[in-house]
Amino acid sequence: MSPNHKIIVAAKCAPDEAILANIEKAGLTAVELYTNVKLLHDINKVKKVCKEFLFRYAVHAPLDGYEPDLLAELVSDLHAEVVIFHDIYWDNEWEYIYNLFKHSDVKVCVENITSVHEPLKFMRRYGFKRCLDIEHLQMECAGVIEGELVPIIQQAAHIHLTGYFFGSNLWHTHIHYSPDHNMDFMNLIKSSGYTGFVVSEAKISLQTLSEFKNLNNFFQKWEKE
Repeated sequence: MSPNHKIIVAAKCAPDEAILANIEKAGLTAVELYTNVKLLHDINKVKKVCKEFLFRYAVHAPLDGYEPDLLAELVSDLHAEVVIFHDIYWDNEWEYIYNLFKHSDVKVCVENITSVHEPLKFMRRYGFKRCLDIEHLQMECAGVIEGELVPIIQQAAHIHLTGYFFGSNLWHTHIHYSPDHNMDFMNLIKSSGYTGFVVSEAKISLQTLSEFKNLNNFFQKWEKE
């Protein structure tokens, strides 16, 4: 099977050379980059650091400002496969984003934050795609009903997953922090026909070599089962 037509577990981090090196050492092959306005204003340094590694990249747009041209430059230069946005822009800014990426092969995704329905208006208006954040979904719905989740997964072009399950204190921990729960989730994602990145969104304190190794070990174990 082509690597572009299977599930790939990715880590999320800032464009930090030491963290990216640890992700590489752990054997992971994909990264979702956190960005902010300050990082994009130093874009040449960001590109230089990221190009030292042969990762498949996704890029998360800044949440602290609006820098679409710099963002598009980073996405293009890194050959990123996905760019992810939150619904934080005015209508004219969304129009600009649409025109900026409409001739690109990158998947432009909108992430659900407070409601799983948030991306739908962008999917209808602009043809954007869904970034399904399963942690946010579980918080919204006080858990999940598997049968109701399958059609949402089938709409997704990008997925965020953590160790969180409803009622736990595992917000922004790695996928492997809830191994049984997430083995089931990974099986549900696969059986729904999803292909693409499943991003382990963990806080900075968990972005270490040992944690990335544990993440990769979890993924390899899941692939074999």
